[in-house]
Amino acid sequence: MKFKIYLCVAISAILFTASSVFAFQATFLPRMSVSEEYTDNFFLTEDNEEDEFITVISLGFTTELLWQHSGIEISYDPAYAIYNEFSENDTWRHTALLYGWSDLTRNSRLEINNAFVQTEDPFDEEDIYYIRSDDPAIGADPTLRTSREPYIRNIASLRFTNQFGENDSFYLEYAYGILENEDKTIEDNTRHIPSAGLTYWFTPQWGSEIIISYIKAEYSREDEFFTGPDAGDPSDDFNAYNGNIRLIKRFSRQLEGHLAYTHIYFDSEVNEDDYQIYNPYIGFNYEVAQDKTVIVNVGYALLNYEEEIDDRDDLSGPTADAVFEKTFQRGSISLLGAGGYDFAYFGAEDLGVSIFYEAGLEAEYNLTRRVTGDIFGSYRQDRYEEEDPVRRDKATTGGVGLSYEYERWLSSNINFIIRAEYSYRNFDSNIEDPYIENRGFFSITLTRSQPYRSGN
Repeated sequence: MKFKIYLCVAISAILFTASSVFAFQATFLPRMSVSEEYTDNFFLTEDNEEDEFITVISLGFTTELLWQHSGIEISYDPAYAIYNEFSENDTWRHTALLYGWSDLTRNSRLEINNAFVQTEDPFDEEDIYYIRSDDPAIGADPTLRTSREPYIRNIASLRFTNQFGENDSFYLEYAYGILENEDKTIEDNTRHIPSAGLTYWFTPQWGSEIIISYIKAEYSREDEFFTGPDAGDPSDDFNAYNGNIRLIKRFSRQLEGHLAYTHIYFDSEVNEDDYQIYNPYIGFNYEVAQDKTVIVNVGYALLNYEEEIDDRDDLSGPTADAVFEKTFQRGSISLLGAGGYDFAYFGAEDLGVSIFYEAGLEAEYNLTRRVTGDIFGSYRQDRYEEEDPVRRDKATTGGVGLSYEYERWLSSNINFIIRAEYSYRNFDSNIEDPYIENRGFFSITLTRSQPYRSGN
């Protein structure tokens, strides 16, 4: 599996660096950081709470190569985590991002993305403030992970886009994702996700959008590690087909409304849990000003199981999501509210469809030229109807942070950044053990004010 990741990265580099042997520009921006993490509940349990300090040392870089019609950017941050009390968990962490593009013609572009994370942290910083992705194969993991065993997440994609009109375009994409766990009691999974989309405007006021995708999911586990009455059955490989169509009305340069319909067909390769989701909805996007955006969607979904199973009925109910984003001279704020159905197939647990409700907030403000404060928080509730008994999870998260940046520190070309953060997480469930965790974080980062540059 790891070979596929490295192969994807190698092919990406060869494709884009070989696209031209002529004039190019190159930049290289190194960085280093040392951080101290504190948790008051290392094992994420209700009763066995243990404090722990974790020192993390990181050396990283971002490099970019640009040609006339193509480019590639790579960011890599390896880090070593040193545990104060539980040193058996000392390990390497890796975060790598790759983005490459090539303009094949004036109106056609080929893009490659790869995002790789290897960590032992039960939840990454970006998962603390959880915002649902519309793609169930890529979104963050809402399920429970308490193990400190390392795991790998990777998603790679190849996308072709063609612009054939002022507002008209289509794309073809293939994505490949994996989850690999060193904790043998957690299943690994892979998914293949081809998709295509078309945006076409009939008139300057009326347009349409069609998106179709297919997910092929495969699971693997070592059964000797799944023992006891709570081991459960292995997850079933499945195929999922997703289609979305929108009719768009442009009322003005700032306001667009749409009528839309999403249809999902889930086909299990083993059991009888096949289902279909019918979800019509209506919504609008309103750019009140250049610095203010409102997005609202409201609909109704019916989840229909193809086989009748005792004690399980078809599910139906309203769906909604709303986003408000505002930027101002010294900061920004984002508000989120959502509810409806979601999917938990590709995380630490395979729990199937969930009925969820969620609200979130994220804001930052420049207190002075060098000091920035931020605050974040979210509440999410999931009900997993396919579990027996029905499982109900609630997660409340929040935190505050403060950053200080001194540009050209000591009259050099070095930026000196200090970051302090506190976060809180409260997980409650009618099935799993609840826990409360408080985390503290302090880091010092050194990076160049300007990258090294070269070219010909």
